[in-house]
Amino acid sequence: MNCPRCKSPNHKKNGKISERQRYQCHDCGYNYSVELKSTASSAFVKRQALQLYLEGLGFRSIGRILGVSHVSVQNWIKKYGKDMEDLKSENEINIVEFDEMHTYIGNKKNTAGSGLLLIELGKKFIDCSFGSRGTETGQQLWEKLERKKIGEVMTDHWKAYAEFLPETIHTQSKAETYTVEGYNSILRHFLARLRRKSKCYTKSIEMLKYSVILLMKYRNKELAMFN
Repeated sequence: MNCPRCKSPNHKKNGKISERQRYQCHDCGYNYSVELKSTASSAFVKRQALQLYLEGLGFRSIGRILGVSHVSVQNWIKKYGKDMEDLKSENEINIVEFDEMHTYIGNKKNTAGSGLLLIELGKKFIDCSFGSRGTETGQQLWEKLERKKIGEVMTDHWKAYAEFLPETIHTQSKAETYTVEGYNSILRHFLARLRRKSKCYTKSIEMLKYSVILLMKYRNKELAMFN
């Protein structure tokens, strides 16, 4: 579209206002806007796609329901993941539970572990880390937390925990990790890529991170668009 003032075809994009693309003329500096293309998806449709994804549907299923390309759905989820802030948590935490989860990356042979944890009092996700099933993944997670004042840390008997958690606050007992194990089951239920008996699997660890943290924030009620 040419500039309405000087008719110049030279312009650049300058944001959006009320679902309309805004432009700035290179020649006279005039700002103007045009209606979005009829093929462009609204912010409402994108929010719907995200909510359906966080309720357990895959990209192709969402695309069929909303009448859009599954590639578009994937790109929207990826952008939401890139734009989101870190998980929120208090500086003083009475009890933290650690647990590990394993899933596939790239194909059904490559396995990655994601360490998950939550505050037992208040029942919420705090943070997670991604990597191999070795000690280094748990160490990365603890390094993010050790700046906080933590009363107790509960884990199961996976031997790697004892290698990086302080002995003075660490208790190993399956009886003390039932809460976080329940939260692990929430992740497996509401993310198609994490289900054990599923054709879905993650093709990149980047998308796994976005998916897990988006769901954690959704369950914590930290996504403002749904509150």
